[in-house]
Amino acid sequence: MKNRNIYKDIVFLAIGCMMTAFLVWAGNFWLQQQKTYEIIIRSQEELTEEIVTELSKIEGLYQFTPSASCHVTLKLDEYTLETSVTGVVFEHYPVEWSSVQKEIVLGGSPVLFFGEEAFASFADDNGNAPGRGRISSWTEKYQELELTVTDESGRERRARIGGVLKTPSSGIFMSMSQMQEIYASSTSISGGSAKIQGCCNLKKAQEILSGAGFQVE
Repeated sequence: MKNRNIYKDIVFLAIGCMMTAFLVWAGNFWLQQQKTYEIIIRSQEELTEEIVTELSKIEGLYQFTPSASCHVTLKLDEYTLETSVTGVVFEHYPVEWSSVQKEIVLGGSPVLFFGEEAFASFADDNGNAPGRGRISSWTEKYQELELTVTDESGRERRARIGGVLKTPSSGIFMSMSQMQEIYASSTSISGGSAKIQGCCNLKKAQEILSGAGFQVE
């Protein structure tokens, strides 16, 4: 009976392990190229139709949903916040809800959606931010809060909060359709959400957009 060549077995085992590892890597790489990634794009300037058309030429980008913004001043209790509210199409925007009202009726009063960290951005007349207890109370009882929104023309409206977001955790949002209806004269297209297929396409898109001056999240 011949002695078994243990070195030959080791070589075959090593080759088998390498082939298995390669197949696993190739499978994962293929899956990454089929996966859809979603990013948020922000611009310092208003996005024109020409810019949006150029965005559509980015390889792998198959859907771009614009978002709008308008500058407002919010008043909540004795606290004030000057900020930009972002108008989005929630069905096409990457959000994760912490809490949201089951039934939301959009009318003439703005319905806002706060990121969890947005409450901490308010300040009183002395520049002091609300304490943790106040922020916690606002977050838990957001449906009961009464706040006012003053636009750039100086018109003040009563507003309510329709939900709180985990993601994005910062920022204040409202329905794109309601923003365009209420704040049509002061609204501008300042970004949007984009869907991109493939990990490699995602990395290239991020490089292109960042190089062009866009903020990519």
